[in-house]
Amino acid sequence: MMYRLRAALQGFCRRLSRFMTRHFIDRKSEWADVEELGENVGQDARFLRLQLTKARAENTDLKSQTKDFGERFAALFHMPDDGLREIVRSYEIRRKSVGTSCEVVLEHCVFCGDPIEVKVFQHERDALLYVALLQTAGYQPQRNLSCPLCYTEYEKSLELSKD
Repeated sequence: MMYRLRAALQGFCRRLSRFMTRHFIDRKSEWADVEELGENVGQDARFLRLQLTKARAENTDLKSQTKDFGERFAALFHMPDDGLREIVRSYEIRRKSVGTSCEVVLEHCVFCGDPIEVKVFQHERDALLYVALLQTAGYQPQRNLSCPLCYTEYEKSLELSKD
């Protein structure tokens, strides 16, 4: 029994050795020579150290920002409406024609300027607080969106230019 097991194991090892030789050692282009790397290894190491330092600095900045978010958010809730209007000038807040509800336009079409993403709120203060919270959190709306109508027109113009 042990003899058969040993023979099977030796046969497996021989086949594995042949497979490894055929697929890894015989291929010249897949493995990089240490001599080829030479000076590049030092440059790569310096570059990676620099990237690691940048990542650590960004991580530290993010950690310090999140510590004072609570205080900054709380200050917004105590701010009067006029103060909130001063903060949120970069967003469009529109009153709806009926009632006291407002809508916040978050993203516009690049081509025609029509609103793409709109959030509706029951009161103007809610809309102001929403936008102020977005700005405090560092939200940046996308500036490269287009509405479906403009996009289909754009695709048609591309088709015409190909012809």
